[in-house]
Amino acid sequence: MAHAEPIAERLPPFNREAERGDLGGIFRDPSVLHDVQAMLRPESFYFHAHCAIFRAMCGLAAEGKPIDLVTVHERLVVAKEAENVGGAPYLADLWDAVPTSANAEYHAKIVRDTAAVRGLIHAANETLRDAYDRTGSVDELIASAERKLFDLSATGNESDLLDAAALAADALGAIDDRASRDGPDGLPVGFRELDDALAGLKGGQLIVIGARPGCGKTALGLAVAESNAATGNAVLFASLEMGNRELMNRVFAMRSGVPLRTIASGKLNGDQAEAVTKSGQEFAKQPFFLVTVPDLSAARLAAIVRRGIRRRGVKLVVVDYLQLLKPENERDPRHLQVGTLARRLKQLARTCDVPVILLAQLNREVENRADGKPRLADLRESGEIEAHADAVLLLHARPNQDANAAVWTTDVIIAKNRNGPVAEVALSYRRPLTRFEDYAPLHGSAT
Repeated sequence: MAHAEPIAERLPPFNREAERGDLGGIFRDPSVLHDVQAMLRPESFYFHAHCAIFRAMCGLAAEGKPIDLVTVHERLVVAKEAENVGGAPYLADLWDAVPTSANAEYHAKIVRDTAAVRGLIHAANETLRDAYDRTGSVDELIASAERKLFDLSATGNESDLLDAAALAADALGAIDDRASRDGPDGLPVGFRELDDALAGLKGGQLIVIGARPGCGKTALGLAVAESNAATGNAVLFASLEMGNRELMNRVFAMRSGVPLRTIASGKLNGDQAEAVTKSGQEFAKQPFFLVTVPDLSAARLAAIVRRGIRRRGVKLVVVDYLQLLKPENERDPRHLQVGTLARRLKQLARTCDVPVILLAQLNREVENRADGKPRLADLRESGEIEAHADAVLLLHARPNQDANAAVWTTDVIIAKNRNGPVAEVALSYRRPLTRFEDYAPLHGSAT
């Protein structure tokens, strides 16, 4: 069997003729330099001579000076690079390399792609070195590798600058698409009034659901996740508080109508066992993916999400909950740790173009308030949570409700909403099932 050539002995990829064609095209028609600059930097060229020549061209353009064989050579002389590139004869050779500038942009794409592959090789080598040297924790190594890859993906992307025509066409297309659908734009929340208020969950959004312990933040996050999975939208649910069996018991209670306490005890009658089994069989067909990694960091979560998007088509991410994520730097003050985590999750939503629902705990101040209603300032440990969120939903169980009642009313206070007004939406919370429902003033009997 043939053996692959050792990686260390292989030359990185390059395309000499594409580099020459690109520079020759610019000499033929300097106006194409602006299009080429949108894709390339001097360092994109593999050969030092081509890098120096392109840098000279860019410098002349920045100063509003003409670009031709004479001016570029003069700029190279000043930079003490003329002899290194082959002098005036090599510049003339570049002029002769192509008869026209028509293919300059095509050549630039080839140069860009080969440069990106070289960058990928360099990033991989650095990652290997860091991994062998163990220069940081595993999470820090993963985060460093991801940053290198995302830096590569952001380099030389000619679509970074959108003109008015492209912007208008995209926005008008989205409006037409919304008009042709009955449901909300983006993914559904799953509750009628919340869908109307939030206008759906859109890629890039960070939606925070805040509550005190026991007020239903996990139940609401799970309800949104489960309703999306039921309609075929792949969901990744990261649970830092509950294990997989505990969380699945909640799903079975929500779907089957069998109280959570009964399911957890295992003391089910025949009808209840049949209902739970049926709910499990139906749930098994849904694109719902659970992550229960202990000490989960934002960097590791990001890696899991990206893999889920690539392999499973994940469209929605739910994180339960913020304050249990592992901080990047445990020596930082707590408010900086939490603020950094919130920022990382917003970046994750943006870079992956998926909505991220982030559950968060509120501080104790709300319990000392006369009306008991939470406010944005109650988001525990960091004001940056509010700053990075596109929407903040605060859960408030109405006071003076019957402690023995099966159904309570919970107000969802939309305290921040970039895509609509702030508002309050009432939901019915069927407590034995940990299930939220659209609000019904007359609840009926207990389940």
